[in-house]
Amino acid sequence: MKGETKVKWISSLTMLFTFFSIISGKVMYGRRHPLTHSKIHSSKQLELSVIVPARDEAQRLPRLLKSLAQQTVSVEIIVMDDGSTDQTAEIARAAGASVYSVQADKPSLWQGKSLACYQGATYASTPLLLFVDADVTLTSPRAIQALIDTYYQQDYRGLLSVQPYHSTIRPYESLSALFNTLTVVGTNQFSLIDGQQTTRMAFGPVVLTNSTDYKSTQGHQQAKHHIIEGFALGQAYSQQGLPVNLYEGQQDIQFRMYEDGIQSLVHGWVKHFSVGATATSPKVMTSIVIWLMGSIITASGLILSLLVKPISKVNMGILYILYTMQFIRIHRRVGHFSRWMLCLHPILFIFFSGVFLSSWIQSYCKRSVIWKGRTYHL
Repeated sequence: MKGETKVKWISSLTMLFTFFSIISGKVMYGRRHPLTHSKIHSSKQLELSVIVPARDEAQRLPRLLKSLAQQTVSVEIIVMDDGSTDQTAEIARAAGASVYSVQADKPSLWQGKSLACYQGATYASTPLLLFVDADVTLTSPRAIQALIDTYYQQDYRGLLSVQPYHSTIRPYESLSALFNTLTVVGTNQFSLIDGQQTTRMAFGPVVLTNSTDYKSTQGHQQAKHHIIEGFALGQAYSQQGLPVNLYEGQQDIQFRMYEDGIQSLVHGWVKHFSVGATATSPKVMTSIVIWLMGSIITASGLILSLLVKPISKVNMGILYILYTMQFIRIHRRVGHFSRWMLCLHPILFIFFSGVFLSSWIQSYCKRSVIWKGRTYHL
């Protein structure tokens, strides 16, 4: 009888925790922020400059430049060559972009790509500035028009940033699934709780602003000590009372991250998460943790049902399937990942935990991370 009672408790607790985990998943990612595709009502549309910081991006840059050429809106393209050792500059010039070399300005004081972005803004001749990473592709010919239309809704003021839809090709790239999802929900703006915080973060890959606000906030100069510039940039704008709004790229904007191999993927996410976790609100972080634990709880319940006969295999299987269905649905919002990998979500959780631990060691023990041949001190 004692054994049966214990089994019932295990089954009941697994069912209860799975229920709360699914609810937490809904809470942490319950808001939708798509770009606007309705025609703006402004009598005159503002001109726009695209600023691309690039360091050894000869492989990825052509995709972005080709997609920019296919846009319904004509733009000025500025590529900032940040010490590339490949054909980045030549490729950009051949595509008609204006290419400038990043000038060293006490490089030990600048982290990440902020210096390239800041200097790139000085070459722009238009009122709107769009900062775009080299691994981004505009999948819709109206992507820039949608950005401008959406920015018009905030009166062409403040900051608008987009997290591109994550495109994957090789199997290992799907290991980024959890990282991408947590990058989005960790900003607090997509949660059903704490979605209206006064101090906000921004995504780094695609950032739209106007030159007046950029100068008044000092733009990327505020992020020169930060590896992930979006956090500092969003805070600089929000602290001056300017709007900071975040959107999902989905059908308009995508990127393919860390296509150079699994080592670049690990190093990239170690760099990213070395500073990101501390910016998430406690309420949102709690819902994230409960949701993540659902992966291990449902997997453990399923394994136990195969080892301990009294535990219902059917019940544990149903719980695992229910959690997996939500897991897939959530990740389909941020990227195209292997369905098999998403079904085996405990593997993603274990990989995420390992990289997160490595990031913590780099941040609080070694106090530095290495990215693209450069060492950044934290």
